[in-house]
Order: sequence, then structure tokens, then C-alpha cells
Amino acid sequence: MAGTGWTPHNLNVMNCAFCKGDIEEKTITYIAEYRDRVVIIENVPAEVCTQCGEKFIRPEVAEKIQRLVWEQPSPRRSTEVPVYDLAEVA
Repeated sequence: MAGTGWTPHNLNVMNCAFCKGDIEEKTITYIAEYRDRVVIIENVPAEVCTQCGEKFIRPEVAEKIQRLVWEQPSPRRSTEVPVYDLAEVA
């Protein structure tokens, strides 16, 4: 499964390409920045490493995210996001 971030360790369990930890399916919140806007996408199916926390998103899910970010339909809800500048922190 080259290029996906997963390496098979048997038929049912995948291993993280970075640390070789076990992978489990979860839903995550994905945050993207597009045209100076922050977009938060909830309930994204992903495979997450139980050891290092690396997240892997399947290509078909990534395509859905990309369409959503580009098309910008009406959001389910909106929220305010604080912005900090690390250069201003002492």
C-alpha cells in the first residue's frame, strides 16, 4: 500500500509508516486554511496511530474535504477563532 502512509502487518492490522505503531479508525476534526480563511471540518473518518498520533486520511475522504473547502457551501455553524503572533510573545 505504498504512498498511503500505512504498512500492512497482517490482514486486519495496519502499522504507522512513521513509528510502526498500530492504526485505528476514528473520526477527527480537520482544520484547513484556504484563502485566508480557517475551515473546521468535523466527523472526518481517519486512521490514527495509537502510538504517535499521526493521522492518515484516505484519498476519497481528502477529495471530499478539498471539494468542501473549495466550494464553501453554507457552514453548519460558525465560530470565532483567536489569532496569535508568536513573534510578539516575549
